[in-house]
Amino acid sequence: MKTQARLLSLALLALAAACSSKGDDKEDAGTVAVVDVCNSREEALTLDECELKPGETLERFLAKEGPQREGDQDWYRIVLPANTTARTLLNLNGVYVASSTAVQLSLTVLETLPDGKEAALAKKDDKHGQGAPKPVDMVLPLRADLAGKTLLVLVQDSPDVVSQPKFDARSPYRLTARITENPDTNEPNDAMAAATPVALTSAGGGLTGTATGYLATDNDVDRFTFDVPQGKVLYVGLTAPDQGFVPNWRLSYQLLRPGFLVKEEKEDEDQVRPSVRPGVLATARKVKEAKYGGKWMLVVRGYRGISDRDTASGDIQQAYQVDVRVLDEADAQDSRVVDGVVVGNDKVADALARGLTAPAQDLATTIPSGATTTFTGRLGYIGDEDWYEVRLPATAAPTRLHYHLVPKSEGGRFPPLPDIPDRQVLVFTLVSKGATIEDWRTACVNDSTECPKGYGENPDIAPLVQDYCRRTDLPAPMCLHSLREEVSENPRFVNLSNFRGVIPVPAFTGEKRYLFNVQDNGVGWADDKDYDLVVTWREEDADEQGRYSGGVEQVVTKAMASTTAFPAPPDTAEYSVSGRLSHGYGRLRSGDDRVNGRGVRGPMDYDAVPSDVDSYLFTLPAVPAPEDRAWLVQWEVAKSPDGGTAHGLALDLTFCDGDAPATPDAGIENCAVVRAGSRNQGLTLGYRSDALRAWHTPAGASASTLQPLYTLEERPNSTVVTLAPYACGCLEGRFVRGGKMRVDVSASERNSYEQVGYTLRTGYADYPQSYTRDGGVTTQCPGPADAGTDPDGGVAPLSGGCVFTRQP
Repeated sequence: MKTQARLLSLALLALAAACSSKGDDKEDAGTVAVVDVCNSREEALTLDECELKPGETLERFLAKEGPQREGDQDWYRIVLPANTTARTLLNLNGVYVASSTAVQLSLTVLETLPDGKEAALAKKDDKHGQGAPKPVDMVLPLRADLAGKTLLVLVQDSPDVVSQPKFDARSPYRLTARITENPDTNEPNDAMAAATPVALTSAGGGLTGTATGYLATDNDVDRFTFDVPQGKVLYVGLTAPDQGFVPNWRLSYQLLRPGFLVKEEKEDEDQVRPSVRPGVLATARKVKEAKYGGKWMLVVRGYRGISDRDTASGDIQQAYQVDVRVLDEADAQDSRVVDGVVVGNDKVADALARGLTAPAQDLATTIPSGATTTFTGRLGYIGDEDWYEVRLPATAAPTRLHYHLVPKSEGGRFPPLPDIPDRQVLVFTLVSKGATIEDWRTACVNDSTECPKGYGENPDIAPLVQDYCRRTDLPAPMCLHSLREEVSENPRFVNLSNFRGVIPVPAFTGEKRYLFNVQDNGVGWADDKDYDLVVTWREEDADEQGRYSGGVEQVVTKAMASTTAFPAPPDTAEYSVSGRLSHGYGRLRSGDDRVNGRGVRGPMDYDAVPSDVDSYLFTLPAVPAPEDRAWLVQWEVAKSPDGGTAHGLALDLTFCDGDAPATPDAGIENCAVVRAGSRNQGLTLGYRSDALRAWHTPAGASASTLQPLYTLEERPNSTVVTLAPYACGCLEGRFVRGGKMRVDVSASERNSYEQVGYTLRTGYADYPQSYTRDGGVTTQCPGPADAGTDPDGGVAPLSGGCVFTRQP
């Protein structure tokens, strides 16, 4: 068959296939017979239709003529231009345009050696399996000695089983070759000795330099060098601008220390995440040691997977930019000189220490200079840690230490590194209780007087706290008192709004030291901007000091008084106790509250002393049987000076069962303690606005009959919460016979560390009382004769009267 006729048949066949192709290797009745050409090296070198001309696209089938279709190989020639040089690139692209095909396209480019044999310059396959076919695209750097010569291209299937090649008689592949000049003017710079120097010039208080490059060929490697003296901060930024398409490669880099010609030591490396554009990578490092002052190398390449076996395809359309900055250390604390030696403050032993002389008065708005200090620092490079120490003189009264980290706008000589910001502030004391360092570690882990623990809302923090107690690379075991962690994805905590805390300081002799550590948790981020760490020492509030005796806070004892008022006790001293909750984050209602941004702290924040707790022990009256009494409860919390709500209250209850033997070490003398209800859940009162089951609600009650257990009233200067009549608050007869009730008051839903006062009012009255149901129906709480009240959920039947600890 003549060449023209063969090509005409091939064109008609391609048209028919494009209209009917389903992309597999099966034929149907409408398939035109395949015309198979360019089946050998000889045909590729001699036939006109086997020449692959630059810029022109061929459409061919990978299938043999006749009954045996599989095993086809197509050969083509490419004649290189006479002006081919080492900067000339060959871009070869093969693709199936169908949505599916059994063929896994393979392209091989071969050159002819002097002995007449072929050697492969490059080979690439599309191993798409059961998925859609993908383009096979390769970019090859050529050589000057190839000018005017002919290369061969072999197209075939790359089957998963070598003995079972596939074919496609309905879908053609498209093959295109392009010859262009390498757009990267730095080439060749793949080899160590051929690296491109980046010229640095003075600008903005440092040295800066830029470069542009392309990863134009498969597995291309570009190298750049620049000089960095000891003591300087090196910033290197690498950007692939967004041009509306995903590049063939994922940008990656390695930063090599001086001496790379002898031994490659990586200071840092990273790669752009999959399918991300624009690609932005950056690092900032400080040259601390003299041996690392000198010529550094940046290695830029496409990411080839963990095993480095994948191919990073070349891309002649996507450029990248390199930004190099060599800067002075701008953090005065990081360049501190002690005895003629630069020590900085990156280590615990090198912490910048300052002493405070006396605590400020509790509510003073003007803080004396001896009660506060401000440390200014910056996270100027990856791995930068700033350590500060505050020293307090002995005090016979409890005090508290406030801290607040405030980010500033000063600095920022380079853009913040593209990693996720995850700054931390940690507050420690050193533990040295015992004769040996092992005794110190044991005391740090187990002795709560030396190292208090607050795992209640964050049990996952326990390993970190204990690790600081046990680490051997520290000067002594370190007790973690407070941790604040950046929550960049939660708008509630933008601009480090959770980076503040209050640490209770018990009375002590000698000198007490607190260590503050500011760092990036992931050691992959820095912004080179200043921050202020403000530390203030304050007296405890008068309420706290009044309760303090013998080194601990004492329980306040008060007799509970009777009243005929209902549901709120009278607002008089006989029924009231007052206090302030000076430290701690306060309680939250559910495990999701912290994640959702409720409260004053972030989800992973930690305080060794979770909340200030004021404890009251109420003595209950001796009354004739049946002893059940109505219990009236109300609390009022003052608002902040700006009218906001600093926190609510939570009341943890402990009753004494007068019908049971005393519990050893109960904390209340001669008391059989009851701290949990019928479902073994703690007995805690705390405001909720939703309608809930009360202890007396029958099992079959519908949701429409439920009511809120509390009422809330917003007054001009306070918030008042009252236990609602529907709750049927009461004191069980066994508890009245026990004679004592303890109430531990703590903050809840704290939104501010502003100090506000609270008043708790409580009293008892005759039982049962009544409440109003929906519809205005007055209903009496269960009395002693209501033995048939139906409980739910496996709780024993009521015997009549108050069963306030029943948890429905």
